[in-house]
Amino acid sequence: MELLYQNGYGAMYKMNNRTTGVRELQMIVDTVGVFMSRDDLDHLLGIVRKSNEPCTCADCGGNHCNKIWCSSPLVDICLKVDEAIIDHMEDLIQGAQFMLDMDATLEKYRLK
Repeated sequence: MELLYQNGYGAMYKMNNRTTGVRELQMIVDTVGVFMSRDDLDHLLGIVRKSNEPCTCADCGGNHCNKIWCSSPLVDICLKVDEAIIDHMEDLIQGAQFMLDMDATLEKYRLK
């Protein structure tokens, strides 16, 4: 595993010898590790960015939701959040994406 990015909330790793199929990344938050693909990471970022919008479920009644819910064919993720955690999650995801894109860009323009 190669550390891509970490902050005060968690860490994102790239799996070098992966046995998880297309799930090439692992996000670790507290003591929980979640395998995900780059598409999963993009999807999670969209959910995190929309978390500031009022929630229309019966529990929230139009207020901001205090959880992030993300479903995939392998696992459902539900994280209790507040504004500080949302900021850390967005930073963690964007930092990992930057590192992934930077490697791809350097590889694309590598002198041969």
